[in-house]
Amino acid sequence: MRYKCAVVFLITSLFIAGCVQGGADPGAGDKEYLVRNVVDGDTIELANGRKVRYIGIDTPETMKREGGTWIFEPEAFATAAKDYNRSLVFGKKVTLEFDMTKKDKYGRWLAYVHIDDKMANAELLKEGYATVYTFPPNVKYVDLFLEAQKEARRNKKGFWAALEAISPDAAGDHVGEYCIIKGPVTGIRVSPHMILLNFGPDRGKYLTAVIFSRNIPLFTEKGIDPSSHYGGKYVEVVGKIEYKNGPRMIIDNPSQIKVTHDGM
Repeated sequence: MRYKCAVVFLITSLFIAGCVQGGADPGAGDKEYLVRNVVDGDTIELANGRKVRYIGIDTPETMKREGGTWIFEPEAFATAAKDYNRSLVFGKKVTLEFDMTKKDKYGRWLAYVHIDDKMANAELLKEGYATVYTFPPNVKYVDLFLEAQKEARRNKKGFWAALEAISPDAAGDHVGEYCIIKGPVTGIRVSPHMILLNFGPDRGKYLTAVIFSRNIPLFTEKGIDPSSHYGGKYVEVVGKIEYKNGPRMIIDNPSQIKVTHDGM
């Protein structure tokens, strides 16, 4: 009887543990996964068919969407980022560490990818092939990542060596590139979803810096209210220029923007 009870208890415990881990999803731990393909600088494919998106970083894109299809049109340093990622993990066994959210909207696992005594996410930042991409609630290593990025920029590694400083009205000519932009914040618009920092009268021509609501706590914890702090001041922003109703730059965290001096 005791033996049967023990077996029932063991099976029940394993079932409950499986439910806590989210069914077929892995949990953090020592389980190893073989990397069979490197998709780009921040995404890999495992031997079990799962794709894994690195948490906390963003690398230049290798593919561009045109209409309903994707074409190979790599941004600057996209190939270098992919090659470096490949040198870190391809054909090797890695362990995955998860944060609060384990999957993105595309069904990819979100993880910190460990290989030997290194974390691939951090290594890409250190070598200047990635920038910090903060997407709460997955911010466990944000301070470590910011320090790695700071070191890469200071040492002019990767794309930091080629970083170009441009004016706010030239942003539209540099879509898909990482740039430094300096200029006055001429206006601020606040909505429930984001804060828009305008760098000129024409949004179709001048840069707009975008701070999403989910990232505002990263500013307020440093005593910065982004809805008012930058208004009427000259600032420097660093990041990749996108295009949506005009050139824009997503500001994920305070390290991307600083006041150079007050007053316009």
